[in-house]
Amino acid sequence: MAGPTGSGKTDVARELSKRLPIEMISCDSMQVYKGLPIVTQAPRAGAGLHLVSCLDPSREFSAAAFRSKALKLIPQILERGRIPLICGGTGLYVRALLDGLFETGRRSRDEAFRKKLLAGQAARGGTYLHDKLRAVDPASARRIHPNDLRRIVRALEVRRLTGRCFSEQRPLRSGIRGKYDVSFFLIDRARGELYERIDKRVERMLRAGLLAEVRGLCGRPLSRTASAAIGIRQIGEYLDGRITKPEAVAGMKQSTRNYAKRQLSWFRHEKDVEPVRVAAGEKAAETAERILSLWKKRSSS
Repeated sequence: MAGPTGSGKTDVARELSKRLPIEMISCDSMQVYKGLPIVTQAPRAGAGLHLVSCLDPSREFSAAAFRSKALKLIPQILERGRIPLICGGTGLYVRALLDGLFETGRRSRDEAFRKKLLAGQAARGGTYLHDKLRAVDPASARRIHPNDLRRIVRALEVRRLTGRCFSEQRPLRSGIRGKYDVSFFLIDRARGELYERIDKRVERMLRAGLLAEVRGLCGRPLSRTASAAIGIRQIGEYLDGRITKPEAVAGMKQSTRNYAKRQLSWFRHEKDVEPVRVAAGEKAAETAERILSLWKKRSSS
C-alpha cells in the first residue's frame, strides 16, 4: 500500500491490522532512521512493525538495502502465518521490491564517476550527458528525457559498472511479483485536500517539538540520505539565523507539497496499481474496509 506523504497511509495500515493478521514493512527512506520521529513522522516502533526507527542517521540507506531486508522479512512473516503489508511512499523502494534492481556486481555506485559526469554537465550544459548516453545506449536515451539527469547518470553508471547497456538489463530484473500474489493499492486524495493535510501536519510537527529535534541534530554526522529529510534544512536555516521562522515553515510546507506531487506522478506510472480515492472526511477505518473488500475481491478472482 503506497501513497504520497500526508495521505494517511499509516492510519489506514493501523486499521487494517485490526482486521487482518498483518505485519507491516515500512517502505520509507526516512522513517528507517532512529532519533528523527518528528521529522520523519515515523509510527511508533513495536511488534509487527519492521524497518522503522532502526538505523543510525549517520548511515546511508538505499533501494538495494531496503530490498535485501524486505526479501528476508517477507518469508519470515509468512512462516508465522501472517500477511506482509508493504506500506510507504518511497516509489523507488517499492519498484525495487516488486520488479527488482539492476545487478551491478560488487559495486552498486561509482561516486567519482558520478561527480565527473555532473561536473561535465555543469561545464558544458545543454544535452551533454544525454548525448553521451545516446552514443552508448540509444534505447535508454529514447526513454529518458534529456533533463532527467538522475536517470541519465544512473544509466551511464550502470554501463560503466557492468559493461552492458541499461536497456539490456531491464528484462533481467526480478522482483516479488512473480513469486507472490501481490495487490498494490494507492491511497489517493484530491490535490487540494492533500496539500491542506500536509500544511496542518507541519503545524502539528512544530507543536510536537520539531525545533528541538532539529536542534539536537545540529553538529551530528548525517548521511546524505538522512540529511535530505524535509525539515532538516529549512528548520536548520532558521536556527542558524539565515531565515525567519515563518519562512522556514513556509519552505517546509512547500517542499513537502512538491514531494507529494512527485510521489503521485511516480505511482501513477507504476503498473497494476489500484487507486483508492479517499473522500474528504472519510475515516481511516472506512478506507481500510474498502481496501479489505477490494483485496478479497482480487484474491478470489
